Amino acid sequence: MKVYSKDGVEMMDVKTIELEGEKLVVKGKMMGAMAAVIHIKPEDMWEAFALFPMSVKLRMPGLLWKGWRASRKKSD
Repeated sequence: MKVYSKDGVEMMDVKTIELEGEKLVVKGKMMGAMAAVIHIKPEDMWEAFALFPMSVKLRMPGLLWKGWRASRKKSD
């Protein structure tokens, strides 16, 4: 998964997201050069989720479905 700025510049290329104990561990490359390992604690996950307005939270299942369908079309 790649994360881009609004200008289309690649900010992070995420290689893996794994669960280590109760933390999410995100591994990837920042800005195409620096290897990064990011540890996200449960309280940080909750804080991130709280940043989403209710309208976005309600649309998330549909967005995930749409993303899943698009990824299936790419792999076919």
